[in-house]
Amino acid sequence: MAKQDIVVPGDFLGFEEEFVAGQDAHEGADGGILASTIGLKALDNGGHEASVKRLTRQVRIMERGCIVHAIVNSIKTNAALVTILDAEKDGEFRTVHNAMASIAVFNIDTQYIRGIDEMFRAGDIVRARVMEVTPYGVELTTKEPQLGVVKAYGIKSRQPLHLIDGKLRDPVTGDTETRKVSSDYALK
Repeated sequence: MAKQDIVVPGDFLGFEEEFVAGQDAHEGADGGILASTIGLKALDNGGHEASVKRLTRQVRIMERGCIVHAIVNSIKTNAALVTILDAEKDGEFRTVHNAMASIAVFNIDTQYIRGIDEMFRAGDIVRARVMEVTPYGVELTTKEPQLGVVKAYGIKSRQPLHLIDGKLRDPVTGDTETRKVSSDYALK
């Protein structure tokens, strides 16, 4: 590396006769190599490469395959409507632009279910996988064993339910309730 200067998009890095466009650089119409991002100008005379070393961090947005945590807002006949709290993929958190999402009845479990109200209730916190991100919303699935409700609240007492012998039990009333419980349920 010979010289490093701060550059912005469109700044001249070198001629394409001398250098090849490297990372975060592109060839301009006039035969020059131009910067594509803000960063440090990096000219490799030995490898004949002109590139830009980023100074800003790259924002990663939520995409297909991300694992999300969401809170159930309402239950409809064919879907549970949720608000996404956070998203993560490959150990790194992602930016959530559209927090509104839905879990369709056929994306809840691999087995047949009679109704969504047996699987989720308003206020439950669920872990789900993003199937599709569109301008109209996000589609989620909970078909995998580690996906589903990670924290549930009792219908009558609104207290957190405890997972005892594979069933969710209300510590106040003693009632048992059914949900599509994640293998990582919080209160065991």
